[in-house]
Amino acid sequence: MEIKSIITDNFDSCYVCGRPRQQFHHIIGAAYRKKSEKYGLIIPICEECHREVHDSPDQELNKRLKAIAEADFIQIYSYEAWMENFHKNFL
Repeated sequence: MEIKSIITDNFDSCYVCGRPRQQFHHIIGAAYRKKSEKYGLIIPICEECHREVHDSPDQELNKRLKAIAEADFIQIYSYEAWMENFHKNFL
């Protein structure tokens, strides 16, 4: 998989904390994983932050990353394209 991101150009460091990247996170996952790849809704992430995204009870980091992804997507494409592809507003 060729990694592209509309959110960051730095693939060496965790987008969240700046530590060295260990993984990549598809911001909109599950059924939308392929669309995250297509539109560049992927960030480099360390293992600790990746766990927080998926396992934190309040899901604050996950919500924040989805809002960033939506805002960046809308700047490039449109709100209508976001809703057509992802069907949910995170802003």
